[in-house]
Amino acid sequence: MLRKVRMILALPLMLMASACVTTEDSVKKEAADVTEKIRKGPEQAPLRTITNFTDSLRCMDNLYMMYGIRDVVVISEDLEDKTKKVSAGTKDMMIAAISNMSRRSRAIRVIAYGSDSGNVIGIIKEMERKVTVMPQFGIRGSVSQLDENVAKKVEGGGIAIEPFIGIGRAAVASTTILGIDMEILRTEDLSIMPGVTSSNSVSIFRSGAGLEAEAGYKKFGINYQQNLSKNEGTAQALRTLVELAAVELFGRLTKVPYWLCLNGSTNDEAVKVEIGDWYTGMFAEAGEFVGYWQMQMRLRGLYQGEVNGVPDENLTKAIMAYREGLGMEKNAKLDLSFFTAYLNANHYETAPKAQEALARAPAAAAAAAAKSAADKAPMSLKIASSKGNNLFVKGEEIKLSVLPNKDAYVYCFMQDETKAIQRFFPNRFHKDSLVAGAKGLDLPGTQKFKINANTKGLQEHIACYAAARDVFAELPPSVGAGDFETLSVKSLTEVKAAFDKATGQAVAAANFTVRVR
Repeated sequence: MLRKVRMILALPLMLMASACVTTEDSVKKEAADVTEKIRKGPEQAPLRTITNFTDSLRCMDNLYMMYGIRDVVVISEDLEDKTKKVSAGTKDMMIAAISNMSRRSRAIRVIAYGSDSGNVIGIIKEMERKVTVMPQFGIRGSVSQLDENVAKKVEGGGIAIEPFIGIGRAAVASTTILGIDMEILRTEDLSIMPGVTSSNSVSIFRSGAGLEAEAGYKKFGINYQQNLSKNEGTAQALRTLVELAAVELFGRLTKVPYWLCLNGSTNDEAVKVEIGDWYTGMFAEAGEFVGYWQMQMRLRGLYQGEVNGVPDENLTKAIMAYREGLGMEKNAKLDLSFFTAYLNANHYETAPKAQEALARAPAAAAAAAAKSAADKAPMSLKIASSKGNNLFVKGEEIKLSVLPNKDAYVYCFMQDETKAIQRFFPNRFHKDSLVAGAKGLDLPGTQKFKINANTKGLQEHIACYAAARDVFAELPPSVGAGDFETLSVKSLTEVKAAFDKATGQAVAAANFTVRVR
């Protein structure tokens, strides 16, 4: 026993002796080798971040196209970390998520707004001075919860001979809960949109020395798991929460069945409640419920009337045909069961069946013949100013009347004094492009935007195009971008060419030159 103790006491002396052998040259060489290795950089190429909800964002993009969602514009404030413990760019994560779920549909545009100018109230004041169009919505929220070591267990043991040496082994496991809360508000009065909120949390399980971690999410009864690295565990879990929030927020805002993108179904109790809330909520504002179905039946090629919130015989026939296409009882009931079936349908498959059913309906042939006779008359379009001429003083508000000779889908663009071109009709305030030939259209009318002559005394140009059908979805991105957004085309001639190609013939066009003195 005495011999063993002497050997242990001799161990530190042996280590000290070996250290003395190390020369200055070997230290320099080792440092140089490490420096060279670092200078070469990482051997592995950068990888694209992929989370549990990457495919969900792509799925949302497809839903926007299926349900005709477009011209949704939001302001994003700084999404703060109220816990002061998560150092990550939450706002940038949200912007990236919105961008990824609007790649093809171009449905949602986000305006980034930072802490350098305050909050959403500040941007409202700035935009009132700079432009005449406000985004409809704002995103607000925060990292609201970080409960560390909610559950923790340590097991281990060891042996020590003080004060010389100790040997031990330990196993550690802990759970941290990370949560975020986000809402969408109306910019016109800063009120929170009813039901358009997202509140989710994730449990982060760490074990061992922190080298391995796993995040657990649950939505609609479905569990999601994600492996995390030691250094980026919390930030990566936060990114996944932000992407989930983006799917929920904009799914609820636009009333598309976002749960399909989260592997949910209409059999889930939470989904049933959500659909019931949407159905009931659409009766809160006059005309919203009927207007929703008018727009949806228009998208399915079954309804050609105005989207005005007033029910008519044509809408009744369209609903009956769509119910038949869904395999439901043939009547015109717009009840909750039909709404649920509609949100659960693949409309690319159902719409053709409904169109066939509508064509078989009594009097359908006579209506089609009457429409065909009306369509034979060539389309024409006129633009005039309410003041009777095209001469304006600098900064004067411009009011226009647009009159097609028959019902037509009208699109209007303006090329300003800098040659920039923007679409100002249809827009976020009036998404229906159909203009009745008997009524015409006043622009801006009651819509919440203004057209003002420039203050430099330079000419500007306005052009409107009329088509027999809605061709917006068939326009190239250079022309079909968002409302009040500068397009990548160089001339109005290019815009008309895009419409001609989409319709397969020359569209009716009307031009108006704004002269400024």
